[in-house]
Amino acid sequence: MLRRFVLWFGTLPTIAKILLALVALFVFGLSVALSPLVTVVAFIVFFIALLALVFRATRGRSVKTWVIVAATSLVFVLVFSGISAALYGGGQPERSSAPGPTRNASPAPTQASAETVPETTAEETTQAPAVEFACPDFADQEGAQKVLDQNPSNPGKLDPDSDGLACESLDEEPKPKPEPKPDPEPDPEPNDSLEKRGKVVAVSRVVDGDTIEVSPSVDGIEDVRLIGMDTPETYGGTEPYGAEASAFAERELAGQRVALEFDAERIDPYGRALAYVWLPDGSMFNDTLVGEGYAQVATFPPNVKYAERFLASQREARSADRGLWGLSRKQLCQLADRGNGIGEGSAGCVAPASASASTSVSASPSASATASSAPTPSAPSGGDLDCSDFATQAEAQAVYDQDPSDPNGLDGSPEDGVACESLP
Repeated sequence: MLRRFVLWFGTLPTIAKILLALVALFVFGLSVALSPLVTVVAFIVFFIALLALVFRATRGRSVKTWVIVAATSLVFVLVFSGISAALYGGGQPERSSAPGPTRNASPAPTQASAETVPETTAEETTQAPAVEFACPDFADQEGAQKVLDQNPSNPGKLDPDSDGLACESLDEEPKPKPEPKPDPEPDPEPNDSLEKRGKVVAVSRVVDGDTIEVSPSVDGIEDVRLIGMDTPETYGGTEPYGAEASAFAERELAGQRVALEFDAERIDPYGRALAYVWLPDGSMFNDTLVGEGYAQVATFPPNVKYAERFLASQREARSADRGLWGLSRKQLCQLADRGNGIGEGSAGCVAPASASASTSVSASPSASATASSAPTPSAPSGGDLDCSDFATQAEAQAVYDQDPSDPNGLDGSPEDGVACESLP
């Protein structure tokens, strides 16, 4: 029969063999999981096989088939009963085998350990000073004092004068504490009230980009000049980008309640109040004008409180060609020279004057020679300069010295304060 099954199995296609093997594995796994039930069923089959075996033997009939069934069912009973015991009941006999002795024996070790631990701890505590601690072993007097307090009867080297204080020398020369650095004055937060920023007024009129009139007046003065920066002029000849700066100030300030913050000098030579103007949203309008490219930095000591802040905003606006920094070189040279490398009279704007001088005196060879030696830097339309815009290192250095923050990047690597070292 087994041979017939083997031959039949061999005739099956490969996929059928695989499926049959998977079914067999599934059935076996299910049998393992249900091993208690399988054990009961196998025992019942075994019992029925025995009865059939006895019945057929007494009748003189063949018992071969029932012998196989009985043997197989017996094997199933033994195998699956062992699996069931291992999975579901292997540890129960051990836990319930000797409950009495376990309960009776457990207090004894507990009591012994309770008695032993304090003795060991006491010995260790008593022997702690015997390690011969010395004052150099501690960072401060407090640590040495704790060890001495654990065993005051045996001070060792910690309390040589026996006055109860350990290592008094550790506190004789305390380490100097670093002096606290003064906290920098924080900028007012947007949620601060205007009263915390300065004198609160209303903007009654915008004169131009950097000058306003306020109400009520400040010590009898209505005109307020924003300090730390300078917008292009709109009076006495409009400078490039002056109209845009004035329009921006009109749009942002007209009718607004603002706070005026004063610096060291409060009034300029023209009788105007000098102030930083704070808006209700927490922004400083002076810095906004610089950061948006409506103004260039113009610092006049002693009013230098926010000078570094303004220079940082100008560097950002200049690198982005924002506002007036996007004007052509010719337009930039029409602005006021505030030490930022632009404006009439700056080193970057002397080329037109030199060219005119050269044309007007072209009949004189000596004058022509002088004019031709004048610096003739040219710059991109964005207003930035680089070393190729200068004929000599001295010309580049003059522009760099006007604004050591080096917005044009003339001082390359290393940054040693010398501009365009490659030039003659």
